[in-house]
Amino acid sequence: MSFLGFLLKKKFYLHLLISVILTIAIILIVIGLMKLYTHHGEAYIIPDLTGFEIKQIKDVEYYQIFNYSITDSVFDNELLPGSVIKQNPSAGSKAKAGRTIYVTIVSYNPEKTYVPEVKDLTVRQAITTLKTHGLKVGELIYTSHFAENSVLGQFFNDDTLKAGTELLKGSEIDLLVGRGNNVRTTRVPLVIGLTHDQARHMLHMAFLNTGREHYLDHANPLHSKVYRQYPNWETELLPGETVALYYRSDLTFDFDSLLNIIQTPDTAVAPDTYELPVDLEDFDLE
Repeated sequence: MSFLGFLLKKKFYLHLLISVILTIAIILIVIGLMKLYTHHGEAYIIPDLTGFEIKQIKDVEYYQIFNYSITDSVFDNELLPGSVIKQNPSAGSKAKAGRTIYVTIVSYNPEKTYVPEVKDLTVRQAITTLKTHGLKVGELIYTSHFAENSVLGQFFNDDTLKAGTELLKGSEIDLLVGRGNNVRTTRVPLVIGLTHDQARHMLHMAFLNTGREHYLDHANPLHSKVYRQYPNWETELLPGETVALYYRSDLTFDFDSLLNIIQTPDTAVAPDTYELPVDLEDFDLE
C-alpha cells in the first residue's frame, strides 16, 4: 500500500487523534504536578519575627510553612538575649511555602572589647572611634577649658577610664569635653522617626545630650521611634544641654506620613509651630 493511500484511511486519523489527546493529557498532568510540587500561585505573607525569642518562633503564624536559619548573632545589652533583631526576607513580603527565613539574633554571651584612647580627639572623632569598638557614648560633660569640643577625659560609672581597659560591648562611656573660650550655641537636629540609638547618636554629634525619655506605647527597642522632641529642631542650645524625647511604636503609628508633613516644602511644619499634643502637657519637659 502506498503512503498516500495509508493517509486516506480512517484508522490513521483515529490513531492521530488518540496520539494528540494523549500528548495533551500528559502535558496537562505534568503541568499540574509541577504546580502542586512548587505550590504555584500559593504565597504566604512572611511574619515579623523581630523581638521574638528563637524558642517562641513556633508560636508565630505560618511557623510550619517556612524554614528558619540563624545566620549571625550580635550582642546588645539593651535587648533580650536570643531575640531576633533582623530577618531576611523582610516582614510583610510574600514567599512560597518552604522558603527559608534567615535571622540575626542577640547573642547570649556578652562580648568584650578594649577601650580606645580618645583623649584630645574632637567629640565627633571620639564618638566614631568608640562606636567602631562596640562602645556607646553616655553623656557629654562640658567643662571650662580652652580646647573647644575636645575630649579631656572619659568615665565609666563615674570612675576615670583608662585606654586599654576591657569592657563589655555596648557599655556607655561619658566624655569630659572642653567648652572653649567663646561659647557658641549649637542647633538641635531633627530626630523624629529615629530609633533610640540613632537619635542619641545624632544629638551627640550635635554636641547635645538626651534628656528625659517617655514611651507613649510599650517600650520596644526594635520598634520605638521618636514621635516628639523638645526643644524642637532648629532651636539653638548650648553644648551639653538636653533634648527630651517621646517615643511611639512604628507598628501602630505612620512615621512616614509624619515626616512627609514635616519635611515637604509645601506642607512643612515650622519648628516653632510644632507643638506637643495636649495629652503630653502634663509631662515635665525640663
